[in-house]
Amino acid sequence: MKKLFLLISLVLVSVFFAQAQTYKGVVMELDSSKPIAQVEISNLTTHQRVETNSSGEFSIDVALNGLISFSYPGFRVDTLLITDYEFKRVYLTPIPGFNILEDVEITELSDLQLDQQIQIAQQEGESVQFNNNISISPSRLFGSKARTARARYPLLIAERESRVIMAKFTPALITSLTPLQGEDLDRFIVKYKPTYAFITKSDEEQIRLYIMDSYKKYKGLTPEERDAIALEATTGE
Repeated sequence: MKKLFLLISLVLVSVFFAQAQTYKGVVMELDSSKPIAQVEISNLTTHQRVETNSSGEFSIDVALNGLISFSYPGFRVDTLLITDYEFKRVYLTPIPGFNILEDVEITELSDLQLDQQIQIAQQEGESVQFNNNISISPSRLFGSKARTARARYPLLIAERESRVIMAKFTPALITSLTPLQGEDLDRFIVKYKPTYAFITKSDEEQIRLYIMDSYKKYKGLTPEERDAIALEATTGE
């Protein structure tokens, strides 16, 4: 009897895994169609969990007619019924009025406080990646706290990098090399703000040359193109 039970169990398990296949897709924000990284995706049958990568892409094993859920701080939880294995785009809807971390709060932090917040967010949002690409994060233990920390982390890093850039790409330096003032100066900074990688590997002379080369490009812009820079600064695109 025990052998028969074991045989039946093995058959049932084999049937299940034969039916389950890898489902792939990308998760995007509904309004902007931008990919969302670190969305938590759960197979509601097997309880397997994965997260989207930096491009919003994911893959998870699931059987036909199985259910998978998508959750991310600030967005409504969505559930999807698997009817085929074609690559899918999944759109999440933002929760109105939800803010993970206000920009004002970030910019008001001192450099020391910012570093401390980065360390906290990094520790609370750490995850462990296994060979089968299943990511088990502290959200298993700490609920939404760790997921919120993972969402805070890139915002904090972006602020720290911006401070490093603007410490060298200063309005004072720009105005010492160009006649830019007022709105033109603001637009120039928005348009030609260098990357963190460039700033950290460049010396003062290279930064000066970059500003002067960029100013030549700015002078060649039409009034419409300059107005578009102001719009870009307003919308954050």
